[in-house]
Amino acid sequence: MGNPYRILIVEDEPSLRLVFRTALQSDEYLLTTAADGETALSFLEQDPADLVLLDLRMPGMDGLEVLRRLREAGNEVPVVILTAHDSVPNVVQAMRLGAIDFVSKPLTPETLRRVVAEVLARHVQGEPRPARAAGAGRPPDALSSAKRALNHRLFQRARGLLRMAIAENPDSPEPHYLMGVLHELQNEPKAASRAYQDALQVDPNYEPARLHRMKFDTGKRA
Repeated sequence: MGNPYRILIVEDEPSLRLVFRTALQSDEYLLTTAADGETALSFLEQDPADLVLLDLRMPGMDGLEVLRRLREAGNEVPVVILTAHDSVPNVVQAMRLGAIDFVSKPLTPETLRRVVAEVLARHVQGEPRPARAAGAGRPPDALSSAKRALNHRLFQRARGLLRMAIAENPDSPEPHYLMGVLHELQNEPKAASRAYQDALQVDPNYEPARLHRMKFDTGKRA
């Protein structure tokens, strides 16, 4: 067995830290937890991580501020934002800082394990590592490649890959939703609103698209 992937879990709720740690307990992962943003930044200064699971809402320094400080320090570690259903994450701001994956709480252990494996596979592709995340040997599909391009701010490439992902996965709302986020990143609000609506036509219950579509509806009524 090679070196495990190092994952930092940043969550202020002790019960959730335990849930996440238990869900990810594996010989493939070396898990560390932090209860606040300051502690997380201190840990990352001393010992780099392969992945950070970062709570959006925390007392004191919130998740976006942690992410901002990481990027300002030149740390490009992959970050998955953890957020509650009743909190609308500032996806556009977080994506400008290099976050792309968002997981809504509460979430199942299976969902957490799947997201972690997908993100690690996406970011270590082509990099020699002794240990491999589940699925890391598979060639990436268009959606995974689009997320990688978004992570690296390659927006034109991401646009083409998202179009391919929409064609490959006509029954999935996620590529439409990410296309909406991409349009917002490029200051195209009308196109973003249409993309979110397209996601909701595929799945009327897709929460991320619904929440972001609401921003435009609220703006029209204001």
